[in-house]
Amino acid sequence: MAKGLFTQGMCVLLRRPLELDEIQSRLNQFQLAGRQESLDDEDSPETLIYDFRPEVGGHLLVTPSSIPWPDDMGDPDESPERFVAWSLGQFGPLAFPGCLSRACDQTRHWDDMPDIQSEHTCHIRFLISYVLGTEEEDDEDEDDLPLVPDDYEAIDELHFLTKAVAAVLEAPEAICYFNPGGEVLCDENVLRQGLNHAWNLELPPLDMWTNVRVYVDDNRFAIMDTVGNGQFDLPDMEAVFPLSEYVAEDVERFLRHASLYLLAGDEEVTTGDTADGPGGQTWLAMECDQSLSDPPRPTIRWIPEDGRNIPEHLLDPGTIEEDFTSLDDDVDEAFLDDHEFGSSEFDPSGTEYLDPEPFDPDKPDDEDD
Repeated sequence: MAKGLFTQGMCVLLRRPLELDEIQSRLNQFQLAGRQESLDDEDSPETLIYDFRPEVGGHLLVTPSSIPWPDDMGDPDESPERFVAWSLGQFGPLAFPGCLSRACDQTRHWDDMPDIQSEHTCHIRFLISYVLGTEEEDDEDEDDLPLVPDDYEAIDELHFLTKAVAAVLEAPEAICYFNPGGEVLCDENVLRQGLNHAWNLELPPLDMWTNVRVYVDDNRFAIMDTVGNGQFDLPDMEAVFPLSEYVAEDVERFLRHASLYLLAGDEEVTTGDTADGPGGQTWLAMECDQSLSDPPRPTIRWIPEDGRNIPEHLLDPGTIEEDFTSLDDDVDEAFLDDHEFGSSEFDPSGTEYLDPEPFDPDKPDDEDD
């Protein structure tokens, strides 16, 4: 879902509950603004509220829940509280049902990852909001309240949230960090390695906020995508390519390249743009209203111009109005076992996409039209 009442969301999954006072103690570097009790949520009865850009009404909301992460929206008749919470973005503004299951299936950099879905018993949600967390002192019409400030910066929010998550992740009760919008799972060590690696390169830690996944079509075409670029208010990247002709790590770096290029904000990528890519081929960009796999979202889809025929359904850009039908999200484990996909170490020599000038699409010359 789109950003609204909440602009960013992260989570810590726990093996056993953390008392609210313990959470507050671990977040003592942040300015506590107050506590807010819930009148109708027995699973999450109280929220800690911290200042985040108080000059524009920003707050960090930290909500412990006594139940495991609910990976589906629930039924509006049987579990109306969960359904409404999902609808309002209380599990993260970009969270989509099944995000934890997909993250477990598509996590490649955590060698000793436990069975997260069965081992965690409760969780803590971290949310940023500019309209929730305080009571207005005047009678200002809620419809007039802006959802985000004029100088809104998504990267600043993500850095702030990550800092809070890292503090709580040090608790022995914590199993891992979970980013529902980016479908990222990692433990404290992997998170710190990723943050330090990005800090050394003076770049945002995309690997810690967004995931790169791969699915396999019946025609033996791979569909690789990023998930989580919506946190930066950018489209995700997709690549469609025949399995036998391209190296997965090269395509992964290419998609990270493209994301960093958009994040730099210099230019947009639109349908018809091209870039030098994996396999020594030119790759063509397509703007798509709907992705090929969950969560449904706009993407830039990249196709290698290597003369091979791509199945038509993989070239369909979709429309916002049509019902979303995703590909079979079953992971081809044999393919993943044969390809080093998602590095277990943060080795700069293996992340060429983090070069200072990582991406330079060769746009068609309008004067030739």
